[in-house]
Amino acid sequence: MAAANASARGQRVAILASRLTEFSGYYVAVDCQSEGCGGERTFAVSDLENFYRGQTVGRVLQRMRCLGCGGRVGAAWLVTGPVLGARVRARRVALRGPEARE
Repeated sequence: MAAANASARGQRVAILASRLTEFSGYYVAVDCQSEGCGGERTFAVSDLENFYRGQTVGRVLQRMRCLGCGGRVGAAWLVTGPVLGARVRARRVALRGPEARE
């Protein structure tokens, strides 16, 4: 993953430019942010890699469409999975949307 001591913007830029294969074991949560749509959906990066072979995280987010309304990704997060037996909460890194602009 991107350098832990990088700024939030630096981490976001590094993640978006990285290939999906670099984030095996992680998840991507996306939301089209459309009124009345299904809301946030989470995908295992390994499943996305099977469909979007060899592409960067940023390119995948550009290509993805909402299953409910067909809209583009309005907000997205890279989510670390909780380690079994550890008392660590999942961490979310904002990649797109309002949180990514802060």
